[in-house]
Amino acid sequence: MCIISFYKKENEFILTHNRDEEIGRQTSYEIVKQTMFDKTYYSPIDKRANGTWIFYSDEYVACILNGGETKPFFLKEKYKQSRGIILLHLLKFDCVSAFIKNENFKEIAPFTIFIFERTTKNTYLLHWNEKELIVKDMTSQDIVTWCSSTIYSVENRNKIADVFYENNNLDPNHIQSLHYKMKMDKGDLFDDLATTSISQIIMNNLRIDMKSCQLF
Repeated sequence: MCIISFYKKENEFILTHNRDEEIGRQTSYEIVKQTMFDKTYYSPIDKRANGTWIFYSDEYVACILNGGETKPFFLKEKYKQSRGIILLHLLKFDCVSAFIKNENFKEIAPFTIFIFERTTKNTYLLHWNEKELIVKDMTSQDIVTWCSSTIYSVENRNKIADVFYENNNLDPNHIQSLHYKMKMDKGDLFDDLATTSISQIIMNNLRIDMKSCQLF
């Protein structure tokens, strides 16, 4: 599930992420400094799988959504590993191309990963459908949006993208407000499903910082 938007202008970047999840799924209420594969990263923690849905490090700013480029026809009851762990496997590699070439995605549920590579300032969307990894280089785009294909139809994804393109004010509070207006409320689809948090990473020449607003 989920909605993301990424805005960039010159040397300023804002990534915002609505996490649509089970209301009872336990997560940390703070951003935690951690280490994996000898790399330091910052993220909230999904306590069920010990992964995350969004993080930043010296190398990357990245987040993950359920579903690939198109809605999956069938999902298994159990997969090899949580998608929130696969996201952190980026830290094994010094560049996105190495992650794409060497990471094993077999027996992982469909996902979309957004990546901003800090060293090159390149931007990517990676779509996994359990058969192939589709790589889209979005570096030329000043605004990148995506919605989970498991919940949002192509028509709805296009409508949401139009809102972000029409409101291209590079202001964190304004973007946060747009994401809040798009949040999924309890009962919209299921009683146990809602937008449980809205996370935002802000970057410029001077700093990088993350904030996360827990809604449940």
